[in-house]
Amino acid sequence: MIHHHSAVLISDLHLSESRPDLIQAFLEFIESVASQHEALFILGDFFEYWVGDDATNPMHDEIAHRLKALGNSTAVYLMVGNRDFALGDDYAHLCGATLLPDPTLVELSGKTWLLSHGDALCTDDKGYQRYRKFIQNPWILRMLRRLPLGWRLSLAEKLRQASRTRDQGTKPRHVDVNQRAVEQLLRGTRSAGLIHGHTHMADWHLVKFRHEATRERLVLGDWDKVGWYLYVGPEGKTLNRFSPTQFIFSTPPARQSPAS
Repeated sequence: MIHHHSAVLISDLHLSESRPDLIQAFLEFIESVASQHEALFILGDFFEYWVGDDATNPMHDEIAHRLKALGNSTAVYLMVGNRDFALGDDYAHLCGATLLPDPTLVELSGKTWLLSHGDALCTDDKGYQRYRKFIQNPWILRMLRRLPLGWRLSLAEKLRQASRTRDQGTKPRHVDVNQRAVEQLLRGTRSAGLIHGHTHMADWHLVKFRHEATRERLVLGDWDKVGWYLYVGPEGKTLNRFSPTQFIFSTPPARQSPAS
């Protein structure tokens, strides 16, 4: 199991060339915040889309270069999400990062936490779960990676358009996790709780069991008009909100866990 005394965790940055402000905010974040801690965990949807490790552009290369440099002081971990599920070992190696399976148990500041991107827990969205089961099938994923690059880029754009169309429909833009799915994932793990992203609903929750101890569910926020990161260390846990344009990473108030 991975062990660290202090760590920062982020997710859902959706980095792309169309958002240079978020790219710069991330570079400032790793320099000002992540470098001060033992580990950085990026829990999925790091990029807006990913069509293969052979399709990197200068933006991806610069980010990899900066993460590789960060690795001299801070361990870097990557987990894929629903947007960048095709990200693989080659790019993780370029970043000097460890690619984590979803979910993963880690020990942070003496407590065990279950880490996940979170999309697998949104079981009420039946259509998405069918799509996820198909597109992330290892055989399908291998086949997709072998398609010509132009085809993969075209497919990625079609999937993005379909996602935008659905977001503009009658369904809520972001579907929350299913509580029973959360309980099933946590039950028997002996962990302090679950840390995940995906829903873009930054918050703290308590998960109560009849025959097991109450656990925490810590939800990371997405990066857009504001950015979010979770700190876990000897002093406790704080969910921090900041301005991606002003590069002020200690914006009060930090959210404290209700169980702290």
